[in-house]
Amino acid sequence: MMKRSIILFLAVCLAGPLAFGQGQITTRREKLKDFTSKTTKVVLAGNEILNEALRKSVTSHWDLSPYEFCSGQEFENLKTSPNYYFLLVVKEKFRREFQPGIRALTLVKGGPEAAGGLDEMLEVVTFPLCATDSPSGRELSLLPAFLDIIQKHTAIQMHTEFKAYSGLGTFNRNQSRLKNRNIYFTEADLAPQANRSVRKSLDEDILFENEDLVDEVFSNGTYNAVVSYVVAPSEPVTGSPCYKMLIGCDNHELYYFKRHRISMRKGKGFLSSDLKAIKKIR
Repeated sequence: MMKRSIILFLAVCLAGPLAFGQGQITTRREKLKDFTSKTTKVVLAGNEILNEALRKSVTSHWDLSPYEFCSGQEFENLKTSPNYYFLLVVKEKFRREFQPGIRALTLVKGGPEAAGGLDEMLEVVTFPLCATDSPSGRELSLLPAFLDIIQKHTAIQMHTEFKAYSGLGTFNRNQSRLKNRNIYFTEADLAPQANRSVRKSLDEDILFENEDLVDEVFSNGTYNAVVSYVVAPSEPVTGSPCYKMLIGCDNHELYYFKRHRISMRKGKGFLSSDLKAIKKIR
């Protein structure tokens, strides 16, 4: 994805001189620069529990742009208007999957192209949320952090043309700041293949606990603490995605964001290679 982004960026730069006298090229940054002055419509549709959590979290954490809540039908009526951005929960289906395996929070810009469907809209950022079927429920307590990360990434993209093409992997620049933090993993966030000898080699401030305790650490905004979070289908197939994250409790920073494709050798969760990478940072 990053390769494609860089190629697109270079293409825009090279096209500039050729476009002289032929009309101005509207770059991605140009398209996004009005974000803070436009209203973001937060679409509440589907799951009532998730809708309520989204409403509460947006009210307390969304501050990068004006916002209003709307229904799914209102989204359909307004999506072709360039006067709005839309934040909504979508289902994502990847190659080889028979049905969508995960839900994601996506921020898109309205415009005439939306008449062709959601996939045709300008995507600002899409953040993995939870499994489509049988989600753990942790997404509800972590939702404020997801919203803060989405806003931070949107602001980053508005900064320069190059950054306008960056993905969530740009937050991996924060990895060095994991050095002196307490890291809490849930046991469920470890892949079956995660080697126990690797776990034992980690320092004493990297802890493996049950979900309730880890969620409490996050909900309390515990100083200097980081928690794990994994998004993957409940019943993955070969090729299904698995997203692995480490998120700050006191500042909602995204310190670690990696993805692998699930296979016989790489199950759902943090792999031994992830733990080794974190050990190396420490």
